[in-house]
Amino acid sequence: MQETLTTATWFWLLVPMPLLVLLSLVSLLRHSLGRHG
Repeated sequence: MQETLTTATWFWLLVPMPLLVLLSLVSLLRHSLGRHG
């Protein structure tokens, strides 16, 4: 039981992080492209 709970916790902890990084990168790219455009 504890193993599954810890796995789920790590999963939910590790998944949102890359998503936030991707969102930040996309926003930065959009701003840079917007300035160049």
